[in-house]
Amino acid sequence: MNEYLFDVKMTHSEDSLYAVSHMQYDLFCTRNYIARRILSAALILTGAYFYSHVWGLMLIAYGSYLLTSTYSASNHEVKKLLDRIHSTGEGFPSSRYQFGEKKLEIIYHPGKKDETKLDPVSYSAIIKLGEDRNYFFLFPHSQGGYCVPKEKLGEEEEAFRNFVENKTGQHFYRRRPTPLQRLREWMRKREREPEHL
Repeated sequence: MNEYLFDVKMTHSEDSLYAVSHMQYDLFCTRNYIARRILSAALILTGAYFYSHVWGLMLIAYGSYLLTSTYSASNHEVKKLLDRIHSTGEGFPSSRYQFGEKKLEIIYHPGKKDETKLDPVSYSAIIKLGEDRNYFFLFPHSQGGYCVPKEKLGEEEEAFRNFVENKTGQHFYRRRPTPLQRLREWMRKREREPEHL
């Protein structure tokens, strides 16, 4: 009998690494997010008031940059990580998440020569939960977290959400995709579809 309620294998991709990084920012950098919004609004309003001056236009431009570059630092870190991954030629990291009744067990690089079973994680150690359209995220600390693809859960997605929320005492923060993210996702799906004559 399988002692795990959910057993999910995850192989990262470029998309998933960006998704983890952005969710990490959303959950742990709230003050920074609010400060950027306030400062950008102040700069844009001041620039609009003095729009007839060159420096007024510069304030609008910089305020707009702050408003649209929320994840610039996160993206920079992911790009450095991607460069390291590509330079090794070993491919993206993979993990197997085994959700038991009392703890989460993680196997790093399952089935590979460097397969490693990590120390079990108790559900009480998970301090933040997040989700977007494609993934669930579990963070035991602010430096990193675990990414569970929804497609691997299939019809068990809602059961998984309820299980994790119940065990951790936390609720999943849900990030709604921006119109630009929805357009990008739609375009990627179109690229993967076979051509129709």
